[in-house]
Amino acid sequence: MSIDNDFRNQILSSVERFVADRIAPRASEIDAANLFPADLYREAAALGVFGLWIPEEYGGIGPDMVTPLLISDVIARVSPSFALIFSNCGDAVTPIVNFGSDEQKRRLLPGIAAGTTIPCFALTEPGSGSDAASISTQAEEVDRGYRISGRKMWITNGGVGDVFTVFAKTDPDAGNKGISAFIIERGAPGFTIGRNEDLIGLRGCPATELVFEDVFVPADQMLGEKNRGFRIAMSTLDEARLNCSAMALGAATGALQCAIDYAKERVQFGKPIIEHQGLAFLLADCAARLTGARAIWQRAMTMLERSRSREASTIAAMAKLLSTEAAMRVTTECVQAMGANGLSKAYPVERFMRDCKPFEVFDGTSQIQKLLIGRHLEKYGLPEVSHEEIAALGIAAE
Repeated sequence: MSIDNDFRNQILSSVERFVADRIAPRASEIDAANLFPADLYREAAALGVFGLWIPEEYGGIGPDMVTPLLISDVIARVSPSFALIFSNCGDAVTPIVNFGSDEQKRRLLPGIAAGTTIPCFALTEPGSGSDAASISTQAEEVDRGYRISGRKMWITNGGVGDVFTVFAKTDPDAGNKGISAFIIERGAPGFTIGRNEDLIGLRGCPATELVFEDVFVPADQMLGEKNRGFRIAMSTLDEARLNCSAMALGAATGALQCAIDYAKERVQFGKPIIEHQGLAFLLADCAARLTGARAIWQRAMTMLERSRSREASTIAAMAKLLSTEAAMRVTTECVQAMGANGLSKAYPVERFMRDCKPFEVFDGTSQIQKLLIGRHLEKYGLPEVSHEEIAALGIAAE
């Protein structure tokens, strides 16, 4: 299901005004203070954007896959940090929407849509990142429920979260077939929200340690079926990777526009520096890289919206790889184009460069994306362009 284009355009227009009027003036402040902007989160909620992942019967206006990705791109052009604050809601709420019981949905989703409940996705651990099946958090079955013990790390929005989808081993000897998902709410006895990491970029969006010490979780707060949690975790990754791509592309677009504006105004050797071939070629290369990466991101969105196929997942991995690496290259070159001013916090390009690096790491590193693509090539060969895609592009098939 997706919302119609007219409604989507109305939402995007409202978001663009909100970004220009409220987020852009605060972007540098959010980065410098490294504090979660709770007031902006509430204002974003008033626009209804957190309901885009949630069905109407549970207080939302969705679900819709494409609109949140477009919003992430728009926000990231001024504040990648707030774009992540926004988009993490989708990563965290989608497992509840897709696998939660009716009781869980009715209790949690209206508050998430309204922005009064902040959801978090808790999978990563100190010793388990890319290898999600190796998590060590344990869920011991007891009378009427489970006792959970372990630690999670790098949990986005964890420091301000209210409800957490937590993955733990219910069968420690079964690998990824022994993982279950649980809903744990803030304040549960034995559940401690630890320190926020001091990261290079995306400051203001907490990345938090969570500690579980013999936390009791009632049996009816298991999410989905027992020992099927790994499937729940993996089901979110394609959209999460497109979210990463959207934010990286948005940040790089913001940086490039700043560098172009600067190059038109900065005069050296008697003319604006954009008229010097060396700078013009540098910016041209950035624009070409960004446009190419954006094209595959758009293709991945189209494919994933149409079907959750193996090829769509592979194209999503390609989009994540190319978009995040292009963004890192582009933002670095924008700093170079602006010289010493590119290093100064008086301009946003240094912040965009710092913010883009985490996107090469989040939701599977560049190396993990290459691994996934390589496996597809080994088993199935090159992903094909379907006749439907060709027709959508207006190109006649031979």
